[in-house]
Amino acid sequence: MRLAPWTVVLSAILNGAVGAQAAPRERISPATQVTLDRLIDSARVAGLPTTPLVDKVAEGTLKGADDERIVRAVRTLVRELGSARAALGPSADAAVLGAAASALHAGVSESDLQHMARAGGDAPRAALASALVTLVDLVAKQVTVASATHAIDDLLNHRANEGQFAALRADVGRDIAAGRSPEQSLVSRTTAQLRALDPASLDVMPRRPPADP
Repeated sequence: MRLAPWTVVLSAILNGAVGAQAAPRERISPATQVTLDRLIDSARVAGLPTTPLVDKVAEGTLKGADDERIVRAVRTLVRELGSARAALGPSADAAVLGAAASALHAGVSESDLQHMARAGGDAPRAALASALVTLVDLVAKQVTVASATHAIDDLLNHRANEGQFAALRADVGRDIAAGRSPEQSLVSRTTAQLRALDPASLDVMPRRPPADP
């Protein structure tokens, strides 16, 4: 019987054929390999993308994670991909689902995902994927989830494209490296993009979450 593509790749990873810089560790056990094969196969049957799962195994292996931690990470990702599919619907492609799963992992709610998908409207899926990647990147840069979500939602409402989201990531990164606070940079950069996208909205400012009591 011919092995499915993800099984071939996964077997290569588990047998140490990926990454000469992998941390020294024992090979993943045969029992764990069976568990991972089943998880990935069940995701495929459910219509979920399997490449992020194979990548997650590779990441764990390269970092020297133990079997239990790798299985737990893959189970979590399967669940997050399923939640992303439930939030975005069956038309969401693999790139959008992967980015949405990362957003959920970063703390974005399913309802916020749904709202951003609606805000994107008929925009190209690449724009929504880039928006979600940007959201996750901003949270990693210590922007609060609420602030990042509101900014991305505003930009989607104004039909920002893939390149503009990539520019936002880069600009905020440069500002932070120069010593500016992540939140201040996000507000300034988002406002500039909104004005460029809609000259009539010169007074538009990104919505801010209410202050903590």
